[in-house]
Amino acid sequence: MNSEERERLFLELFEQYRERILRLCRGYLNSPDADDLFQEIMTRVWDNLPGFRGEARPSTWLYRIAVNSAMLYRRKKVPSAPLEEIADAGLSPPEEIEKRERVAALRQAIATLREQDRLIASLLLEGLSYKEIAEITGITVNYVGVKVTRIKQALETSLREFGYGKV
Repeated sequence: MNSEERERLFLELFEQYRERILRLCRGYLNSPDADDLFQEIMTRVWDNLPGFRGEARPSTWLYRIAVNSAMLYRRKKVPSAPLEEIADAGLSPPEEIEKRERVAALRQAIATLREQDRLIASLLLEGLSYKEIAEITGITVNYVGVKVTRIKQALETSLREFGYGKV
């Protein structure tokens, strides 16, 4: 891969997956460190592009780098930051407060999950299929389904403890 091809592929990946990877970083860390993690992931993508042989889909390859980077980053730093503000202009003030509280409770519940379960929840929230999640995490599609069921049950239990109903 020459330098022009490397730069072109990097820009394509960056533009196509930037928002998804940023959301994954924010969901995984739930802190201002998410932007630093994103930069670290993109640096690793750049560094590893010459080795990309096209055996996997670019999205799977990119998410794999993102997941590995997130796990390493989280081990180095344990964030303790406030939850992100969420606003919806179409809601009344009481509805907006309730929505923020529900989102905060859901984030708290996700944060209590084991590392792999947090990752699966984040990927699922990104809209990835069970097959894509299996490729990224290295587990079978069937086991992804089992894990998702268990994750939903754990989140429902946590949310009930926070005074909310189903996920």
